[in-house]
Amino acid sequence: GGTASISPYTVNKEPLPMDWTRVAADPSLVRQEQAGLAAEQKYVRALYTGGTLCDEAMLAMQEDLGPIYSNIALDSRFMLPDSAKSMKHTAIDLGDDKFTVGRPHPMIDPTIRLDRLLQEAKDTETAAILLDVVLGYGSHVDPAGILAPVVKEAKALAKAQGRYLSVVASMCGTSRDHQDYAEQQAKLVQAGVILADANIQAARLAAAIVRGGAGKEMRG
Repeated sequence: GGTASISPYTVNKEPLPMDWTRVAADPSLVRQEQAGLAAEQKYVRALYTGGTLCDEAMLAMQEDLGPIYSNIALDSRFMLPDSAKSMKHTAIDLGDDKFTVGRPHPMIDPTIRLDRLLQEAKDTETAAILLDVVLGYGSHVDPAGILAPVVKEAKALAKAQGRYLSVVASMCGTSRDHQDYAEQQAKLVQAGVILADANIQAARLAAAIVRGGAGKEMRG
């Protein structure tokens, strides 16, 4: 237990080195998260407030899962026809212009992500939901506090339908941010979120959970 180590990403906003071998998911944690998944639960749904973090997650996940559909897809073949509806493995940048016209950015007003989280939880094919939680100025005063009850609601919704919903997240921030870093972490963990040390680790973990469950295509 000391303070969380600060990744290069949070210090200078440069992407972390793409050394996937160093961020392999913990096998026992993956098995634990897979245990309650139903056969039809095949896909990861990533709901991001940060576009750079969303890009980074897609790059990490496609290593394990293949194409990731998105409203900011790097390859036009995987551009979502409708940003409001996920298909297969999907990563959404909720800060994209399509979502922010006439409303605050989702880092400030997270309502749009809370609604989308519940929408994805209702989809019987969703196995894991991947989130970023960004602290600092220009972010909500209590992003974890507003997210936690909705994560609980999403998990309860899936459970009522005989499914388990895995929710994985990473926090981008430091102990010097005006939101209390440790308190933010505690709120997420209490809500049942699996918290990874960095965005790439969270993405790799979500990918491992969905890849190893029932009916998954293994990378050949």
